[in-house]
Amino acid sequence: MLDYELLINIWFVLWCVIWAIYLVVDSFPLGAGMLAAFLPKNMAQTLQVAKSVGPFWGGNQVWLILAAGGTFAAFPLIFSKMFTWLYIPMMLLLIAIILRGICIELIYQDSNATLQKIFRYGWALGSLLITVVLGVAFTNFFRGMVINANYVYEGTLLGLFNVHALLGALLFVLLFLTSGAFWVAHKTSGEISGKCADFGKKSSVAVAIVALIYILALFNTDGFAVNYNAYPILYAIPLIAVVFALACIALAWKKSNRPLFAFLANLGTIFFGAATGVVTLYPYILKSTINPEYGVSIFAGASSQLTLSLMFYAALIFVPIVIIYQLWSYTKFKEKIPENGGEVID
Repeated sequence: MLDYELLINIWFVLWCVIWAIYLVVDSFPLGAGMLAAFLPKNMAQTLQVAKSVGPFWGGNQVWLILAAGGTFAAFPLIFSKMFTWLYIPMMLLLIAIILRGICIELIYQDSNATLQKIFRYGWALGSLLITVVLGVAFTNFFRGMVINANYVYEGTLLGLFNVHALLGALLFVLLFLTSGAFWVAHKTSGEISGKCADFGKKSSVAVAIVALIYILALFNTDGFAVNYNAYPILYAIPLIAVVFALACIALAWKKSNRPLFAFLANLGTIFFGAATGVVTLYPYILKSTINPEYGVSIFAGASSQLTLSLMFYAALIFVPIVIIYQLWSYTKFKEKIPENGGEVID
């Protein structure tokens, strides 16, 4: 059996990586959902957008389940505190996930224009709510919350929606919209593809501007840069995120117009942007703004050595299976969705 402290550190890394992967793989379905509210000019184009993410969005939820389940199993104390303090945002997230799932599936099933419009805007609303809640939650994790010595959150619900958190929500929305725009531009043909590519050009610039403000704001927050200053090599992570963001802009505005490359660059921005935040957490997941020692550390909140060990070996088996399946699904459904592919059902 592996050393207990080593297992805790391994599971912290796995926790960070699984959440980062979820943000990456669900960014474009969420972005496409938000775009569906205003970019398609008719229902046929809306269905093109829906079909571009239809085969993938459900499978991407596996990473969300792994992230939430991994938190519960590996760090039960942290899970309990997280869902106690963030009960309303977490319930809102759950409702939004259900709303999105229902609407994206039912939008294909009825030719009634009124119902399709309801499903279209329900899909968009669910996607927006998920994105905003994720942005607010992760920003509060990164900057810390008002936690006292007894692991009690002393803040209010409105306190979670601070300036940093709202800026984080805006950044998440822009990042996911950009992912969605370039993915739909890549996966579809016709007018909607061009409209999404044009939107992605503009949103990629907005991402770079807001991301710069966001990073500077976080680095000016007390305690955020502790790990960076202790290990200066970590500064390479936000720099890589900046490189990906600039590459996304350059590829988006390139005349050859290959949205797939801009899409991949934006995914790189999301992954390393998430990494920029999570490396500041260690050895905590829930940081305290009152006193760093009041935060809930991974060592205080971890499961038993046996539990972590069994989960580790299970992860070695099942995580690669999930990755292989998802890679297969992207190769299986690689064809573009033509304009007539979004034809409204009679």
